[in-house]
Amino acid sequence: MFLSVLRQMAGDSKTWVTLLVMVGCLSTITQAQVLIRGSCPNVTVVADFNLDQYLGKWYGNRNYYVRSQAGLDCVTVQYTQNGEEIIFKQEGIEQVTRRRTTSIGKARLIQPGKLVVSYSDSAPAKSANANYLVIGTDYKSYSVVWNCSEMGPITSRIAWVLTREQEPTISTIDKVYAVLRRNGLDGSKLRLVNQKNCTRR
Repeated sequence: MFLSVLRQMAGDSKTWVTLLVMVGCLSTITQAQVLIRGSCPNVTVVADFNLDQYLGKWYGNRNYYVRSQAGLDCVTVQYTQNGEEIIFKQEGIEQVTRRRTTSIGKARLIQPGKLVVSYSDSAPAKSANANYLVIGTDYKSYSVVWNCSEMGPITSRIAWVLTREQEPTISTIDKVYAVLRRNGLDGSKLRLVNQKNCTRR
């Protein structure tokens, strides 16, 4: 049936453009599970963001569902700087096989608290649209990262909580939820990342 629809659309260039846009949106949507009708909320980034203090190792503590982290325990991310380029290495342990998986990416800081991140070993996108917004951090215990993409009437939302300690204190997590509330974001959709029994084969 789908093929017959495509054949009917073959002569209509506008329809093909629409189809391509829809496919692109679907690809973006499948990266994040939190889909909400309406526009992206206005969030406040860390205006005096200090990249040097932000670098180093962080533990994934909780996040909205993200496909790249599905099925992973013990997620960590290490940020280093090489000239103007920021390199990050994300690691995790597969829940079934207990094997370590690693992905490398690059980023660039375009404004205080706003980064463009590319989840591959290629150069970061030259887009001026930040996809990694640091909306709260004290550098030494927690960071709250946000991204929201608008696709017509739907928004795809990602929140990611990083902590310096593998098992942060209740006080640290209270600060995280205070950041979310201040920005009008839903903390109930965060999923805890397992950071226990972090051994691998």
